[in-house]
Amino acid sequence: MADWDKIYKGYNKGGKEWQAINDGMVPFCFLEGINPLFIDFIEKAKFKSKRVLDIGCGNGKYLVFLSELGFYVDGIDSSETSVEMTKKALRGKAGEIRQADMFDMEIKNGKYDLIISISTINHGYKKDFQKLIAKIHTALITDGKFFANIPDKKCLGTWRTFKKYKTINENTVLPLLGPEKDIPHSFYTKKEIEEVLDKFTDLKMKKDKHGQWIVIAGK
Repeated sequence: MADWDKIYKGYNKGGKEWQAINDGMVPFCFLEGINPLFIDFIEKAKFKSKRVLDIGCGNGKYLVFLSELGFYVDGIDSSETSVEMTKKALRGKAGEIRQADMFDMEIKNGKYDLIISISTINHGYKKDFQKLIAKIHTALITDGKFFANIPDKKCLGTWRTFKKYKTINENTVLPLLGPEKDIPHSFYTKKEIEEVLDKFTDLKMKKDKHGQWIVIAGK
C-alpha cells in the first residue's frame, strides 16, 4: 500500500496538495478544485436519496462540494491523516468517514445512489479491481450512478513517474521511482473497462487531456 499518510502529513505541514506526487513526474488533472467533467455530470444527473460514498476521499474536497449540494456524504481512505482532514473540512456535515482499505472494506448493499472514486481504484491488481467494481455495483441502489477516473494503458508510456517500472502482469506494474515506488498500478484498455463493468447500464467513457478514462455508469 502506498504511504498516503506520509503524503498527507507533508501536506498538513504546509506543502501544496499532492506535493509528493506532483513534483513534475505525474500529470494528474485533479490537483486543484473539482474536475469540470464531474461538475457537469452532477449538474445533469438526478439522484433519489442523494447519498454518496467517496472511495479514496483524500482531503475531502469532493465530499465538501457534494455536501454543499445537499448530499449525505460518506468516505473512506487508507490514510488516517486524510480521514481527519476530510472530517475537518466537512465540519460535522458528514456521515461515516473512516480509514479502510478499499479492497477489504464492507459496503452495505443498496445504500448509495452515487459512488465516486478519483485517482484511486487503479492502485492495485486487476483481480482486486474486478472484485471492487462488483462490490460497488451491489452497493448502489437501482438507478444509482458510479463516477471514476481510470488511466488508459497508454498512460504507462507517457506518465514520467513510470520511466522505470517492473511489469507484474499485463498493464500492471510496480513503479521503481517516486512516492508510490513498489506499489502495484494497473492500466486499462477501453475494452477491459467495458468487460469489468458489464453489469452496469448506460456506460459512458471519455478520455481527459491526460489520457485517463472518465467513467460514468449506472445500475
